[in-house]
Amino acid sequence: MSYCSGFFCPMQRTKRNLFLVFAIFFTAIYLISYSYNSARLAKSDDRHMESEASLLKKVFPNFKQISGKENGELPPENEKSENKNTSTSTQSFTFIINEEEKCKDKAPFLVLLISTTAAELQHRNAIRKTWGNETAVPGVDIVRLFLLGIKTQDANEDLLLRESEQYHDIIQQDFLDTYNNLTLKTLMGMRWVASYCSGTRFAMKTDSDVFVNTVHLIEKLLRPLPPSTQNYFTGCLMSGHRPIRNKASKWYISEEEFPGNRYHPFCSGTGYVFSGDLAAKIVNASLTVKFIHLEDVYVGFCLNAKGVKIVPPPHSLFNIHKVPFSPCVYNKIITSHHISPHEHIIYWETLQEKENTC
Repeated sequence: MSYCSGFFCPMQRTKRNLFLVFAIFFTAIYLISYSYNSARLAKSDDRHMESEASLLKKVFPNFKQISGKENGELPPENEKSENKNTSTSTQSFTFIINEEEKCKDKAPFLVLLISTTAAELQHRNAIRKTWGNETAVPGVDIVRLFLLGIKTQDANEDLLLRESEQYHDIIQQDFLDTYNNLTLKTLMGMRWVASYCSGTRFAMKTDSDVFVNTVHLIEKLLRPLPPSTQNYFTGCLMSGHRPIRNKASKWYISEEEFPGNRYHPFCSGTGYVFSGDLAAKIVNASLTVKFIHLEDVYVGFCLNAKGVKIVPPPHSLFNIHKVPFSPCVYNKIITSHHISPHEHIIYWETLQEKENTC
């Protein structure tokens, strides 16, 4: 009596072959179906993105997407690799509103670059009347500029254009005005200085909710500096800071965006001052320094790339928090944060009163 089993039995071998054939057939059918559905979904997403881009382009003819992302996220070339050039994300935007003639035939002592949003009209008007007034310091040429990106919702560009025509102190580029694009906004200001006002002695980047004592800044800090000042950068110095990996934090940064464990020294974006020559150097560094969305940290990276050392300011001149108001205190500081439009006016007018004695 003969006996066979398993692979060596002809009957079993036939059944196994049939099973393999059916398995291969159904697997092929599944893969074809999956590929077809994926392609349909991809085309649907593409059509959706194209429709949003078309809408933006109708409102802003020069609008550019960053790798198809409309929410201010980083382009993939900056998410994956530290070695890729970042000029696409930091240099490829167009001025929608520009003030090319602001420094024509003059070299101002100070350019104020004030980060703002379209909705902050009251802040801008308060600053124009107070510390941002271009005649705030007698005998000193000051240029004031508000920095904006674009909004796709609740934004009336006609109002902004009329404001620009009235005051000639707004510059705007075609990137989305989001928190993650603050780096782009600051680089826009740097590019403007480098391109249209390279002769300025100093520039200051600050925010519209920061009170700046421009008189104290100029008379006590900038005027005493040597005439040939170059590579000068100061503000509220932040050194030894580590990236925050807690996603609940406003200053969270992923390991993909920045894999290191310590930042280079930088100055808080609430207010820092630099010599005019540094604008072009920072813009130049941004061509090769990997983009990150934390604006002040990124500027610190660019300074490090150029070998520029930050000058620590005299004690408590630059404040990242709100300083309780007192004429005696505010006469001896440069910045105070979280200031409302009404406070800008009250604080400035009080500081101008000659009877203040300390």
